[in-house]
Amino acid sequence: MLSQQQVLPNNESMSFLSRKWRPKSARTMLVFLIAVCATLSAVSGQQTSTSSASRAQLLAQLRSEDSSVRSDAFEQLRSDPAVLRDPKVKAALVNLLDRENQETFSAEEEDYASYVGWLSDTVAKVVDWKDPRQVCILANSADIPDELANHAKIAVPCLLRRLKKNVPHAFQGEVVAMMVQALAKGKKELDPATMQAARQATLSGLHDPDEGVRMDTVNALGKFGGEDMIPALRVVAEKDPVIKEWAAEAIVAIQQRTHPAKITVNPVYTH
Repeated sequence: MLSQQQVLPNNESMSFLSRKWRPKSARTMLVFLIAVCATLSAVSGQQTSTSSASRAQLLAQLRSEDSSVRSDAFEQLRSDPAVLRDPKVKAALVNLLDRENQETFSAEEEDYASYVGWLSDTVAKVVDWKDPRQVCILANSADIPDELANHAKIAVPCLLRRLKKNVPHAFQGEVVAMMVQALAKGKKELDPATMQAARQATLSGLHDPDEGVRMDTVNALGKFGGEDMIPALRVVAEKDPVIKEWAAEAIVAIQQRTHPAKITVNPVYTH
């Protein structure tokens, strides 16, 4: 059996071995670290290259003839906030919304409608609000985002142009409602001619043959309308048997908003 002295070197021997092997170990460690850094750099470069290639592929898929392919590509792009800061991606999404605006779909196509809604919301976050073309594309979407109301000067003319194109009744009420909201938030930004055109469009909405359009207009006025619209609402409250109660409520809402201490009960509630 070996003695402890035979098995374990003494301190002097250990010191000698340490002095002997340290330089070699240091060189080995340095080489190892260099190799690791090189590997990580190569992997990072490969991932960046792959990411760029993947992004380019997704942008190409946005132009597919298959709406499901476009939808899937959009979902992947919008899931990464960093990607949405890419100018190429921003432009591609605006163009995609422009394309979807030309499509027709029914209420039963819930998946497609949801996709278009998410697309509109996303474009509202990346759109150039100084670019009339981009803003008008957003204003022409099936699901108009509320952000439009914060940019009345450029948005209201887009909404007026959309109304002149004989918008289907399914969307006309929403367009008028958004215009009422935009007027409330930014009427000081608009020139007199645009203000007059927007007011006339609102009055037309109150008397539209479609009940849904009239209802959307009345509800929007109740939330955002000014005192100048009360006379027109009184006419509706007196003569429109379908929405007269909603018109009366809109009048009260406007009065509460403008003169909280002076509320006039509409005669439509008296018998």
